[in-house]
Amino acid sequence: MGRTTKRLFLLFGLAAFALPAITAAQSTPVSLTGLRSWSSPTSTRVVMDFSRLVAHVAPDSGQSPGVRVAVPGEPVALGAGVPSVLRVGDGVIDSVVVTTGVDGASFRLWFRDSLKFRVFSLPAQGDQPYRVVVDVTKPGGAVAQSEKLAKIATKKGKDRIQVVAVDAGHGGEDTGARGPKSVGVLEKNVTLAVARALVDELNQIKGVRGILTRDGDYFIPLHDRYRQAEKMKADVFVSIHANSSKRRGSGNGTEVYFLSLRGAGDQADKDLADLENAADLVGGVPAQTENELVNILYDVKRTSALQQSQLLAESVLDHIAADRQLESRGVKQAGFVVLKSVEFPSILVETAFINNPKEAKLLKSKEFQNGIARQIAHGVKEYFKKAGIGLQEDSDKDDAAGS
Repeated sequence: MGRTTKRLFLLFGLAAFALPAITAAQSTPVSLTGLRSWSSPTSTRVVMDFSRLVAHVAPDSGQSPGVRVAVPGEPVALGAGVPSVLRVGDGVIDSVVVTTGVDGASFRLWFRDSLKFRVFSLPAQGDQPYRVVVDVTKPGGAVAQSEKLAKIATKKGKDRIQVVAVDAGHGGEDTGARGPKSVGVLEKNVTLAVARALVDELNQIKGVRGILTRDGDYFIPLHDRYRQAEKMKADVFVSIHANSSKRRGSGNGTEVYFLSLRGAGDQADKDLADLENAADLVGGVPAQTENELVNILYDVKRTSALQQSQLLAESVLDHIAADRQLESRGVKQAGFVVLKSVEFPSILVETAFINNPKEAKLLKSKEFQNGIARQIAHGVKEYFKKAGIGLQEDSDKDDAAGS
């Protein structure tokens, strides 16, 4: 057998062995494993989970009274517990009707009016399956949100108060880290509970008003979180999270971060920042350039914001550590996207380790949530004192817990 013939034999032989694997993968039955919706002040999202990658057919975007998403050409089974009709009824989407069978699947979304929509897919990532997502814009939602933030800014100047933007990490499709199955707790739920409690505590301090970036279970892109704070003319930004270690059941304590422009102090901090920054990938937000940061990298405003952020982080951690319920892991720096505004000092509080069964139980406890919220609020008040910022009494705190 000649050299050329041998090469051809090897190539065709390898192809013959590879083909069955490809065919087997393609023939794996597909199931619709989840169907759910999330409603936010500006839009409603419908998410369809699949057991594996599928080819869907639908307009990428448009405006109409509804939209049809099809998965043609292969059998699709309805997973256990998945409804064939999803009633939404939030003023944006009426319902989603699902049809599955040997010829494929069809998803009909019925809107309350002729509305703008966007359809896209998200790859399987971590514990998230392959998903097809439909985002539908709420009429007037963005305008109402902008007006609300502008009203907060106007009132802040009139009443001479300090506004603290409280950011509950994750939300909606982005669940964040998960606690042990025996505890049953999600980071997105813990962060919202602590954030709401923190706003309540801040609003008991004369001259301070706390405002939530999100007050419900829905997704907000990372950049939009601090941009909300900028629009409301916030004086301080506090993002609430729960830590998690790659090693099962390990890790303990609380740590507070402020922004680093040169990367994280060690690999663990970098891994944590990468994990939190991946929230936009989970939520389907396209990558954004950071050229605007380069232009102001050495700006005095940036330097001042970082110095104040460090003071804020130290003040908050001191009060958390004084409780002695959790170990203090110190003040650290990392490149968290959510901390990248130059308009105010910003910190990210990793309250406790949600993968640690003992601390997961604490995070699920209302008593702990209220307690750490109180400590953070006292730390913020101490920061104002150390920074020489006088607090004026806020004579009218109506709707103070609004998002």
